[in-house]
Amino acid sequence: MPKKRTSDRNFADVVAAVEAAEGSDPAEGRLSPASSGELVDERGCLWTKSRGPLDVRLVKRLVRGADEMIVGEGAGEVLRSVPEEEREAAWALIKDGLDTAGSGTWTYRAYDFRSEDGRILLYVEEFY
Repeated sequence: MPKKRTSDRNFADVVAAVEAAEGSDPAEGRLSPASSGELVDERGCLWTKSRGPLDVRLVKRLVRGADEMIVGEGAGEVLRSVPEEEREAAWALIKDGLDTAGSGTWTYRAYDFRSEDGRILLYVEEFY
């Protein structure tokens, strides 16, 4: 039986080479906050993903109780902070499009992020 060929290149190197060959923008390949597990807000605070995607009941509770709320428009490409006074209006727009168990179609997924000092961020990622 022939021996399995080994390569000195890993999968990430191959993908990077293909993207470079296609002339793609390096920023296009970056991961969304939900995928990478980290988010840095406009004030420079680092948030780390704690759990998610979240159940709709927990999202509703966090809309009212989280310290911060950010919507990642375009699969996280544009981060928009939602002030406390606008959260209920944002909830009305996203609640029917949340990814829930058994739903065939969805537009949003919600995640719980935490800061080092224990604050809670509700991050809602919007998909195209």
